[in-house]
Amino acid sequence: MKIAITGANGFVGSNLVKHFLSAGYEVVAIIRANATTAFIPSKAHIVRVDYQDVPSLLSAFSGIDIVIHNAGKTKAINAEQMFKANVGITEKIIAASNKISELRQIINLSSQAASRPSVNNIPVKEDEPGAPVTCYGKSKLSAEEAIKQKCKKYYTIIRPCSIYGCGDKDFLQLFKLVNRGLSFQIGRKDKLLNMIYVSELCRFIELCVNNPSAYYQTFFATDGQVYKQSDILSAIAKALNKHPLKITVPESFAKAVFYGGDLYGHLFHKEVVVNKEKMKEILADAWLADISKARNILGWQSIANLEKNIKDTAKCYRALGWL
Repeated sequence: MKIAITGANGFVGSNLVKHFLSAGYEVVAIIRANATTAFIPSKAHIVRVDYQDVPSLLSAFSGIDIVIHNAGKTKAINAEQMFKANVGITEKIIAASNKISELRQIINLSSQAASRPSVNNIPVKEDEPGAPVTCYGKSKLSAEEAIKQKCKKYYTIIRPCSIYGCGDKDFLQLFKLVNRGLSFQIGRKDKLLNMIYVSELCRFIELCVNNPSAYYQTFFATDGQVYKQSDILSAIAKALNKHPLKITVPESFAKAVFYGGDLYGHLFHKEVVVNKEKMKEILADAWLADISKARNILGWQSIANLEKNIKDTAKCYRALGWL
């Protein structure tokens, strides 16, 4: 079976390429014209495309059975750029896929952000109406709607929670802070969240490939565990053999920092991680998703091992020279 993976040069995309190659699939790694190939295995067939050009995508998808659509943006200078990347590209992927007779299924990697934060720590289910708190979440929900309305192929929508592992640059910032001897918590409440290790996410996605039970379905993807923010920081400290100074940052001060980052990004036209959009996610009470649907329909059985996975991630960061 031949699988095309868009955004194959990034954190999740490159791990997907490695996973499906090792599972015996023929993999086509779809990337932008100027994208680096540093993390893409040499066995993958690399195809460079213009995601805004349907003929370019038609050529790339020729002979493909399954498209795993992972390309997009998690941060952008403005809402227009975010929607162009996450909705515009998705619509072009759909338009190209609809024209290829042998293409069977599109698996769209959305996000938990397309849903909403939990209320009273009750996990959210897939059939509950989305109420995204960020522009990113709104763009991912709009992309989901585009697939449901326009896709003529079998489709599956997957909403991963926070993803961590080798190659990730978001959790890397936490590792760097702890490595410097600092551990920050915003506010006094130790908030709850779900997580999933990138190799586990790859395994989850494989359960959906060419699976009639997964057609026209939306699934949350987590490792089934509920974590406190302090659990994650403690695991990082242990992996790095550090005893960081624990600092509780008042929410009012954190908001000022996030707004400052947002202003910096607008003034210098840069995509920044610390911005008011990220603030909305971090200050939410909890991000918990119900994965009973994936367990019942896909037979999903997660293997949660935060301590080992964090240790392996730290080892990877060091090997890459990131720590």
